[in-house]
Order: sequence, then structure tokens, then C-alpha cells
Amino acid sequence: MIVPVRRVLHRLMSFFRSGRAEDELAREIDSHLQLLEDKFLARGMTSEEARQAARRAFGGVEQVKEHQRDARSFRSLDHWWLDVKLGVRMLIQHPGLTLVGGLGVAVAVAIATSTFSIIHTLRNPALPLDEGGRVVAIQNWDASANNPERRILHDFVTWRDELKSVQPIGAFRIVWRNLIASGGQPELVRVAEMSPSGFRVARVPPLLGRYLVDGDEREAAPEVLVIGSEVWRTRFASDPAIVGRTLQLGHISYSIVGVMPEGFAFPVNDRFWIPLRAEPSRYQRRTGPDISVFGRLAAGATLESAQSELTRIAQQIAVALPKTHEHLRPLVSPYTYPFFDMEQPENAVALHVVQALVILLLVVVSVNVAILVYARTATRQSEIAVRSALGASRGRIVAQLFVEALVLSTAAAAAGVALTAFALGELEAGLLRLSIQFPFWMIFRLSTGAVVYVLALAVLAAAIVGVVPALKATGPGVQTGLRIIGAGGSGMRLGRTWTVLIVAQVAFAVALLPTALFHAWDSIRAGIADPGPAAREFLTARVAIDRAIPPNAAIDTTERQRRERDRNRFAEMERRLKAEPEVADVTFALSVPGEEPTVWIEAEGVRMPPASQSEASGYAVRAGTFGHEARFNRVDVDFFDAFDVPILAGRAFNAGDAGPAADAIIVNRTFAERIVGDGEVLGRRIRYVGRSGDARPEHVEFERWYEIVGLVSDFPARPTDARVVDAKIYHPSIPGEIVPITLAMRVRGDAPATFAGRLREIAASVDANLQLRDVMSMDEALRKEQHLLRLLAAALALLTLSVVLLSAAGIYALMSFTVAQRRREIGIRAALGADPRRIVGAIFSRALGQLAIGAVLGVTAAVFADGVSGGDLMEGNGAIVLPLVSLFMVMVGLLAALGPARRGLRINPTEALREP
Repeated sequence: MIVPVRRVLHRLMSFFRSGRAEDELAREIDSHLQLLEDKFLARGMTSEEARQAARRAFGGVEQVKEHQRDARSFRSLDHWWLDVKLGVRMLIQHPGLTLVGGLGVAVAVAIATSTFSIIHTLRNPALPLDEGGRVVAIQNWDASANNPERRILHDFVTWRDELKSVQPIGAFRIVWRNLIASGGQPELVRVAEMSPSGFRVARVPPLLGRYLVDGDEREAAPEVLVIGSEVWRTRFASDPAIVGRTLQLGHISYSIVGVMPEGFAFPVNDRFWIPLRAEPSRYQRRTGPDISVFGRLAAGATLESAQSELTRIAQQIAVALPKTHEHLRPLVSPYTYPFFDMEQPENAVALHVVQALVILLLVVVSVNVAILVYARTATRQSEIAVRSALGASRGRIVAQLFVEALVLSTAAAAAGVALTAFALGELEAGLLRLSIQFPFWMIFRLSTGAVVYVLALAVLAAAIVGVVPALKATGPGVQTGLRIIGAGGSGMRLGRTWTVLIVAQVAFAVALLPTALFHAWDSIRAGIADPGPAAREFLTARVAIDRAIPPNAAIDTTERQRRERDRNRFAEMERRLKAEPEVADVTFALSVPGEEPTVWIEAEGVRMPPASQSEASGYAVRAGTFGHEARFNRVDVDFFDAFDVPILAGRAFNAGDAGPAADAIIVNRTFAERIVGDGEVLGRRIRYVGRSGDARPEHVEFERWYEIVGLVSDFPARPTDARVVDAKIYHPSIPGEIVPITLAMRVRGDAPATFAGRLREIAASVDANLQLRDVMSMDEALRKEQHLLRLLAAALALLTLSVVLLSAAGIYALMSFTVAQRRREIGIRAALGADPRRIVGAIFSRALGQLAIGAVLGVTAAVFADGVSGGDLMEGNGAIVLPLVSLFMVMVGLLAALGPARRGLRINPTEALREP
């Protein structure tokens, strides 16, 4: 065993020190020759005779050197290294192929790798805690509703007391509170109400002070708070005496008892922790707050044993309480699963489909590059034939061409990895700009698995790009290349295969490029759209009310009292805002203009759309009933005046329209044109027949007829999607009737966002429980969305550019090589006196036929796909893009045929007759 290892080490050293090994070998051979020469001199030979006899006795010097080189080195590595250098040389010699093919493979690899990284993060999250894999989530699944049941306060207490396989067990819920600091502006922060056992589950000791303890859960206990190190550092300047200081959240002042270390954000993504105080005796079963339950598997316990014990406990509860627990099924799962359950069948299938599509994209791109490589390989047919005649095996030649392709794919994969790293970084930054935060354990980065995946993609691309053309080039007819050396022809013949490839290439390009160009242009246009003066003048905020009750405060005993209190809060807030000199106008709405929820309606006297049209968009409304799609909003009675939206017909809302029995609505111009058509819109009635998930039940009343009393102009015309102007319905409302609600105010000056701080101060002075979210100008909100749209546009443009280049280059290579194959025929016809115009016409008619068939198939596929998907490619400018792309691809093919045709006409007839 020692000898082989020593031999391998010796070979490795010789491989990396080949120059020194060659010198040592030469000296050793010279010494052997000298010893033999001395021996023959001693026998009486002359110096010349002794030298010749020594060489005869020793044998061939070069053969001995080769034998020794084989013995001391890895000959296969030498061959591979030579192939790598040849591959680099070929990349340099063919820059067009390198750039076009490399760009296509790089973009495909970047898309595939980004998708893999995101899916891998979602499917294989690792909880960064001590033995994080043993932290589990416990939930009740409602089998009748097929949804999780989170009102499980009573069950949580039972599990905590009886479930021995999971200990400790904790619970949490997320609330939002106004952080009110002296001398600073109020800030809405996320707070985790968590049972103290949660810190024991996490097993992370505090940085300062203590974390929550069981005694903090008692209702009579002092109000205490634990903060994260980031809050301690930014708000308290890392004050070492922070423990004992107070912090006000809403109406309640908390005493800070501890600081958690950097990076701790359990249970989701949190920096503030207060004790969960929810007494089960106050609530009936399946009522009360929504909570999430978690725990840590006990020593020796497994998910299976914990599930078995939990099921037994649940069966006992179901027997005792069949009314509430008959359909509840408790589940134990890894902690991260309930957040993004990628193991659900529908989610798993969707992820597999996405991954398959991106790999298919890579395969398609690689096939395009393979076509280019095949056309280049055809020009090397004579070289391949000579190597084969000199004894090179087919496997050796295929291996060489594979390594050449591997060099290209590896370089492209490296560029793809760089693109992936950039894209993931921009994705994370874009989500932060939109205030979207993922759980603390979800970090979208290139992992070791992603690097291995990239290498596998590079090998796959190299196999398609290099091996497929190589197998064809080294087929049974390879020796025919020896007969055409110097004749300028090629022994490679594909016959109908070339025709099929040309037709398929054109069809693929025509079918896919218009959609890519269409969406890329839409994203670019939306990404640079001017939001308009209204967006620049208005500051918006989402206003909600924290229902937390301060100690010793009066409690609203009825829903009527609560609504009255809400109306008073909003009325006072509106009054104070209008008193500010910077504020020109104030209004309220259910949703930010342009982001209204979708509903489906039935209009009196208007025929309902066909079922297929509604089904195409993925929404089936009531059983057997389908409706017109529209957008829905509730607005203040002076909403249109505040935004300077003109009334085109009828009247605006008045105070009498805002009562619960009022049925007056206003619609926009697009509603009248798209749904009513040429009929009279005023006085017509509508009712709701369906809603999307965004429209909550309390905002839409079914089976009730509403009368249209006014018609307004379109507002806004969604600058982030300039093609889409939605049909909209407006209902009158008063502030406080619906919570949460969107506040919009016109601010004087150039930067309405500068008033955001003052807005928070006014809201806090009205009521510390008034919560403001997403405080920003309409322009700022649009810009955040536009940033992601520009990234999407850049990705689509890069993908489109790579596909265009690959498709054009592929068609050019195919047509060029096809015509080049007919050089002998062209030369003979020219020698026999055929009219050059007829020859060229015959060539172009055949080429045009192939290109036209491909274009027709591509157009048909594009139109069919657009119709099935319910897209709008054939509307507006989209109807022009499709024929333009078809014409472009046909022109590329004809230009590709022009060069070889002209060269064919210049062939010497004698040379043409000598070609096979």
C-alpha cells in the first residue's frame, strides 16, 4: 500500500515540476550512455565505434524518454491540460462565438442558479440556533377548512402541561406598537409578545441583564421589555447602564430588563420582546388571540414520537370537546415549515416545475450554442479526419471537443455566478426598500450547494455544446474528410436535419422573443414612468389602531362605542392636520389610489362575460356565475376634490351618501367604456358577485344593488403599468368607519416626505395607539416599485438580448452552412452556363421557404400561447412586435445565405468538379 501512494506522490511532483524532471532524465540517460561507451572503449573500440555501439545497446533514446515520462506522470492529465489550452486558444480565435455563446450560457446559468438559491433557501432553511434542528412548531390544522387554526390558547396550555416529548414549549404573537421616545419622533415597531420559555427554547443567553422569566407572565407583574442589541446600539448609544431604563410602547411604559446579543431575532425577525399575557379563562375554546406555538424536542424524542404523543392528547380533547375539536388535527413539524411550507404537494410541484423550466432554458440555450459549435466543427472536419487517420480514437477526439466546450461553459458559468451574486444582492436590497423582511434564518446567498449546482450546469452545457457536435463530426463518414482536404468543402452532411433545425430555430425565436420584448419594454416603461404631479404632492400613510388597553383605562363595552371612539380619533386627527400651514388638503380612502382590491360585479342590463373569459384569469366566482372585473375603493366624500379628479357626469358624493343605508356609488370612465359600453351609465345599478383575497368581507356587501350617481375621469392611470387602466368603483365613507384606512394629504412644497415626522407627532398627540405604517409620498412608493421593475427590465433585456443574438447567430450559421454544402452544385451549374440570377433565386427560394415555415409556426405558437394564458400580446403595440420579429429573423436567414451564395458563384468549375 505504501509503494502505490509513494508512486502517486512522485507522479504528482513530477507533473508540477516537469522541467526539472526532464533535466534529471536527460542527465540519467547521458550517464548510462557514458558507462556503455566506456565499456566498449575498454574492449578496444575507437571513440566513434564505442559511441555508436553504446546507443545500439541502450536502444532508442526518445522511446526510453517517452516510457519514463509515462511512468513518472499522469499522461491523461497532460492530455487534458493540452485540451484546456487548445480550448482557450479556440475561444480567442473565434471571439464572435465566444461572446454570443458565452453570454447566452451565462444568462441561463445565472437564472438557473438564482432560482436554485431561492428554492434551496425556502426548502432547506437552517435555524441558526443551538441544535436548531430540534426546535419544532406545533399547530392545529382544521381539516374541514383546510387551514391552520391559530386560536389555540387553551390547547397551548394543555400541550405545555401534558406533552413530554417537547419541552420546553412556548408561544408568541406579533403586534405593532408606537415607540414613543422623549425628544424623538414616534416610530411604529414590531414587537414579539412571547412566553418566557421561548428564550429557553432558543438557548441564547442575554448580552446584558436577563431575558423574560415565568413571573413576568402574571397580569399583576410589572411591565418589562427585552430589546435587541441593534436597538441598544442605535437608540441608547450602547449605554452599559441600560437595564432599568424605561421605554414607552403605545400607552404603556416598560422597564428594560435585558439586551439580547447581535443577530438574535427569534422567533421571526424581532428586536423587542414583551411577555405574552393571555389568560385562557377569559376566552371560549377557539376564540381569543391568534398565537403560534413552538418548542424543543426533549432528549431522546423524535418528530415521530412527538407526533404520536400529540395525536393521543388531541384524541382525548376531541372526545371531551367534539363541537370545537372534531376536525382539528395537531401537527409537529420543524420550526421553519409553517412559515414557508414547501413540502405541501402543490408547493413542491410548483417548485419542481420552476426548476425544470429554468433547466430547460439552459438546455435550449446550449442547443443554440451547439448549433454554432457544430457549424464551426464542420470547418475542422479535415483536421479531425487527419487525427483519426493517425490513430486518434473517437473517444479521444470527442474528449478534446468536450474539454473545449467545457472551457467555454466554465467561463460562462463564472460570469453567471457573478450575475447571480449581483441579482441576489439587489433582490435583498429591493425587498428592504419595500419594507419586506424575511425571517432571520432566511438569507439569500450563494451556498456551497449552489456552487456544486453551477458546476453541474457547466458540465451539462458542455455535454450539449461539445459532445453532440463531436459525435456527429466523428461518425462513420469521418474518413471522407481526407478526400476533401484543401478543397474547401465539408464531409458533414445532415440532409433534412438541417431543414428541421432551421425551421425550429426560427419558430422558437419568433414564438418567444415578442413576449420577452413585450414584457421587457413594459418593465422599462414602468420603471422610468413619471408619476405625475399628484404623486409628487401627496403624502400617504396607512393608519391603524392598536387595540392594546393601557392599565386602568376605560374599556369600550360595545361595538358602537368602539366605532364612535374611532371616528372621534380620525376626526380630531383630520382637524389638526388641516390646521398645519404645510397641509393643503386631507382625505381618506380604504386603499392607496392605484392599489385597490379586485372585485367581480354584475351590472344591471349588461350581459355577463363568458365563463371562459373569467376562468382564463384564474377566478371562478359564485357557483355558475361569472362577473365583470373591477377595482373597489371606499373614499372620503371630498376625495375627488382633494385629488382634483373632475366629475364628468352626474354628481360628487355628499355627507348624506356616507350612511350605512346609502347606495350611491361613482365609477370611472374606463368602467363606463369597458363594462357599460354605449349605454347610459348614470342611474344604472350594480351588485357584487365575487372578490379577490384582497377585498375583505366587511368591505363588500353581496346581493345588494348600488346605484351609479357620478362618473369621474380615470385616476390614477397606474404609472407602473401604463397599459392598464382599470375599471373602478368608489363607495362613500367617513373616517373611522373602516380601520385600517389610508390617509392622503396634499403637502405644500417640493418634498412632502419632509412632513412625515410632523405627521407622526400629530398622530401620537391625538392617541398614542394610532399607528402609521408606510408613511411616504406617492412618488416615493412608486420609486420603490420602479426600482424592482428596472431590475426586472434589466434581467429581461439581458435574457432577450442573449436569445436574440443566439437565435440570429444560429440561423446565420445554419443557413450559411446549408448553402456552403451546395457549393459543388452551384459551381457545376455555373460551369454549365446557368444564369447566375436563377442560381441565386433557387438558393434564396429554398432558404426563404424554410424561414417562412419557421416564422409561420412561431407566429402560430405565440398567438396560441397568448390566447391560452389570457395575455395581451396581440393588443396595441404587441400586434406589431410579432411580425417585426418574424421579419427580422427571416432577414437574418437571407443575409446568412447571401454570402455563401456569392462565394459559390465564384467557384472555379474545375475545383467544383473535384469536390465530392
